[in-house]
Amino acid sequence: VATGVSRALHAVAASVGSALLAGTDPANHKAAMRDDGVGWGAAERKEIANHLENATMTPILRAQVPRGRRLVRMTWVYKTKCDGSKKARLCVQGCTQVPGVDYQQTFCSTMRPSSLRLLSAISARFNLYMHRWDFVAAYLQGELLQDEVVWCHPPPGHEHMYPPDTVMKVIKPIYGMAQAGRRWQRTIFPWFLAHGFTQTGSDDSVFIMRRTVDTPSGPRHETLVVGVYVDDLFCLYSHDDEHSLYATFTTALQQRWSVDDEGPVADLLGIEISREDCKVSLRQTAYIDKMMRNFCPDGCPTSHQASKTPCDGELVQHVADALASRLAGHASSDADVRRYQSLVGALLYAAVNTRTDVAYPVGMLCRAMSCPTPELYDDALRVLYYLHRHRDIGLTYEAEQSSLAGYSDADWAVKHTTSGWLFT
Repeated sequence: VATGVSRALHAVAASVGSALLAGTDPANHKAAMRDDGVGWGAAERKEIANHLENATMTPILRAQVPRGRRLVRMTWVYKTKCDGSKKARLCVQGCTQVPGVDYQQTFCSTMRPSSLRLLSAISARFNLYMHRWDFVAAYLQGELLQDEVVWCHPPPGHEHMYPPDTVMKVIKPIYGMAQAGRRWQRTIFPWFLAHGFTQTGSDDSVFIMRRTVDTPSGPRHETLVVGVYVDDLFCLYSHDDEHSLYATFTTALQQRWSVDDEGPVADLLGIEISREDCKVSLRQTAYIDKMMRNFCPDGCPTSHQASKTPCDGELVQHVADALASRLAGHASSDADVRRYQSLVGALLYAAVNTRTDVAYPVGMLCRAMSCPTPELYDDALRVLYYLHRHRDIGLTYEAEQSSLAGYSDADWAVKHTTSGWLFT
């Protein structure tokens, strides 16, 4: 089942989902040192070593900065990974960059959620291997254009490493720079094309290669598909021996880039991926548990535990009442708007990835993002409680011999139509 939720809302969902997964990590350098000076300090030093290895910036005297160019500040972003290890990322405060001066273009694509699902289905249908690779400090391996140099203050907490009145001349993409993602993509995508891949027409971030490979036992047809999500590679391949396309590809990958072999895919972007013979399952169990901890730390109230569905018939009327209230000039408080948008955005990240069973109520809730009411917030909580009670539900792709079937429907019961479709 799908709803007409816009691609812009998909981006909001991904942003909110990433923020939610960050949990309660330190907000800045001082907070990190108070929390765990040894652990976070080691993570910071490792990140600085990555910058030195990739020659991302050069210390210069402040007097050498061109007249009229402002200095941009750096900041630290911290994350406790799933295995408990600490990761620190040195970022540029891109919000202080000047458009047209510090950068020109910013757009870059990432693999769509629908592509991840489709690749999982293809893997199940053709029994392909699924493997994950990660670029080490990916953005730092990109290349800036000649006129995109940025000048920054030294990294917070590490000013003592440089002489007084020193600033940093940034010559490679750094996380947080408005153009960093685009510059990384404009570096890695041409490499894939030069290596013999074809960019798919439906998703610029998915590359495919089909070839006949000569082996000691004779020629064979092989397929290699790679989905790129910023610094993660989601690889599907038919053969894995030393003569295979995959072996040739990974050898070239390690020769050109600094990468880590993450092994068979177990998770990607908060989505848990499990494999069993010709069956692939996608779930977001840990993500839903984290939503509950963030929005409902006291757990699901008893009044909602008997509710069997994610919404009831009153949801449509609640949305209509909220929109009518906005037209009448009644505004929600900023705090209520932020709280509602945070919850619905987090729900949307689950709905567009693995939980299509809540696509309809979440799509309806999205229509009142700027004018929430207490009734709508309760409706959003009901969706969350439903997800929590059924958090092990996901999408399962299994190869079958049945023919392709498609269904579609549309509902004009409210001001704007809601359409959906399903293919099996």
